[in-house]
Amino acid sequence: MVKALILHGGAGSWRASKVKEKALETMKKCTAEAWTELIKKGSAIEAVVYAVKCMEDSGYLNAGVGSVPDILGNRTLDAGIMTSNGLLGAVAGVTRTKNPIILARIVAEETPHIIIGGYGADELAVAKKLPLLPPPPKHVIERYYEGLQKLFKGEIKSEFWKGIWRFIENNKDYLEAVKEIMDVSDTVGAVAVDDNGVLAAAVSTGGVIFKLPGRIGDSPIPGAGFYADENVACSATGFGERIIETMPCRMLSELVRQSMKFKDAINEVIKHANELVGTNTMGFIAVSKDGEIGWAYNTEAMLIGYVSREGEIVTDFKP
Repeated sequence: MVKALILHGGAGSWRASKVKEKALETMKKCTAEAWTELIKKGSAIEAVVYAVKCMEDSGYLNAGVGSVPDILGNRTLDAGIMTSNGLLGAVAGVTRTKNPIILARIVAEETPHIIIGGYGADELAVAKKLPLLPPPPKHVIERYYEGLQKLFKGEIKSEFWKGIWRFIENNKDYLEAVKEIMDVSDTVGAVAVDDNGVLAAAVSTGGVIFKLPGRIGDSPIPGAGFYADENVACSATGFGERIIETMPCRMLSELVRQSMKFKDAINEVIKHANELVGTNTMGFIAVSKDGEIGWAYNTEAMLIGYVSREGEIVTDFKP
């Protein structure tokens, strides 16, 4: 039987990242360990949850411990999970839970809901005795404060963050807590197919740095940040607003369902995104029921890790 696994650590430039090498090491470690989990347990969902939890725990990617602050210096985390055999769950606006992906799985497996957010999600995590979210790592704080200078100097290229800045200028109360901006959108995700033909997708994020409090991106929204059915599993990364507008994972599923070849469908999805919302907006990874893996992005780079047909662990910042 066929099995396959691919992870992503986020789409963006990565040029300015001070933890680029640590992020690459994290991807290599998490890919290798998640592959071992897939072999050992023979379960796609176990593999993708393991992979995403590994990345959440690292502190070097924008998920879990390494999540970036919002405009007021607080952290809110989102995550989602879906399988081709019926599991679907997500959490949004989590503030105290170390591993939102575990919480999303609990929502999928133990509740009648699909998305639980905010205070209620954190209370569920407490009830299930999940670990609390620790303070952000030093490098996250440094990145946050260094960006303050860029923001006030107007050193901003992206229209997304220009929009945030215009909001700040028109709402002076926000100026007291404005801190950083970086051209990286490093959500994490994983997709897999196992020997039983089950496909699974998982995603977790701290959201876009400098987001307004309460903002929810694509990661907890099925079809946008993640999706899995009997044909494909997909996990996206980038500017959540643009991903929600284009629904790349759902579109990929529909194209494959209409008998388009897997690789052609991937190319068509990113072409559609470019036309609809422009470049430098997103990336995604995917796996087919036949064990094909693929990815596409319109940013400068995307961090990925996968296992080749020969069993080799491949990790790279795809140029």
